[in-house]
Amino acid sequence: MSHRTASQEARIDRTATSIGSRLHTETTGVLSAVGKLRIPELVLFFGLIFEGSMFGLPLPFNQVVMVGIILLAISRRPQVELGRLQMLVPLLVIGLFYIGMISMFADPSEFAFDWKRRLIRLALTAVLLMVLASGRIDFRSGLAGLGVGMLFNAFAFYSGFAPDYYGGYLSGFFEDKNVAGMAYAVFGVLMLAVVERRWMRVLLVLLIGVLVWETGSRTSIAALAAGVGWIVLAPKLAVLGRWLLGIAIVIGVAQVAEDYSQIGVFSDREGSDLLRSRIDAASEVKVHDAGFFGSGLGEAYVVFDDDPGKAWLFHNSYWTALVEGGWPWLLIVLGVTVVFALRPFTRELSRQEIVAQAATVTTLICAWRLGEVLFTLQWALVIAIALYAHARARDRAMSGQPPSAEVGAR
Repeated sequence: MSHRTASQEARIDRTATSIGSRLHTETTGVLSAVGKLRIPELVLFFGLIFEGSMFGLPLPFNQVVMVGIILLAISRRPQVELGRLQMLVPLLVIGLFYIGMISMFADPSEFAFDWKRRLIRLALTAVLLMVLASGRIDFRSGLAGLGVGMLFNAFAFYSGFAPDYYGGYLSGFFEDKNVAGMAYAVFGVLMLAVVERRWMRVLLVLLIGVLVWETGSRTSIAALAAGVGWIVLAPKLAVLGRWLLGIAIVIGVAQVAEDYSQIGVFSDREGSDLLRSRIDAASEVKVHDAGFFGSGLGEAYVVFDDDPGKAWLFHNSYWTALVEGGWPWLLIVLGVTVVFALRPFTRELSRQEIVAQAATVTTLICAWRLGEVLFTLQWALVIAIALYAHARARDRAMSGQPPSAEVGAR
């Protein structure tokens, strides 16, 4: 055997040994992370994908699951002190009291939805937000449950035993392709906060990207792209740079929506876009008529003269807030979102806080065109993780510890 041949074989052996060692390390790390998952959170968050009523219950199944998560959370001790962030509690109480009073004394229109039921759901969402923010629930396990649920939804949909209401676009147990698109985009971005290994983050982005694309929701696709772009670019930027990035995202999304919304695979959307335009035009009139204080919960719908028996819900979540609670309600909801989750004036941010910012960007884009987004389950989870990530980063900085690898790390 020549010296060159022996050298090549030795190099091959070293490479194989290195690859084997790296593969063993990665596999061990993944199995260790899986072994640390908490079963209650995994199961409960899995159930959040079911938007419809099940087992004869008079309300959506995921609202029952939300109650279960709250009951589980209050049986545990908080893992972080929210400190000044607890000012969110009176703010939410004031906001809910205000919109409850507006709804109580407003005269409901013919097709208005039950404002009491809607107020209860908003209150449930607020309670869920606060118990999650205190770290009583393990986010890593919860987001893993959501991930498994979203994969199950896609598998069930393409296997034929989950609902298909949109001619082949992925909806499944979310029952609406836009809701599915928003959930895949927002939850997918949030899951990046608990995934440490780079190759797994890349794989997750690719997988979520495919699933969002399958929903056919153009706004969700743009929102996911903006969220991932924020995670990549924002850590390299100062406060001013992040402001400019945000402005660029707003302009870019608006431009794409105006010039490229009916090209390629979306070229058959002309009819649905015309209907959306009619709904938007009628919604804008209703926003103007609602006045400064709004018209009460359940009023964010329109009816056309040529089809008087059917109500169409708003596509714009900001307009929904304006019609239901006027400018005070919109400013409260947006104020909570910007101050507690987006935090545009904060200089030093951990990786988890950057991910929370990205999920907030994703949510705000979805709110522009996907109907009810603000003050929903998705919105609450984004705010909760943002609060928890900030409190955890603050506590570790005060104790002189390095940033934790994951949001769910304990």
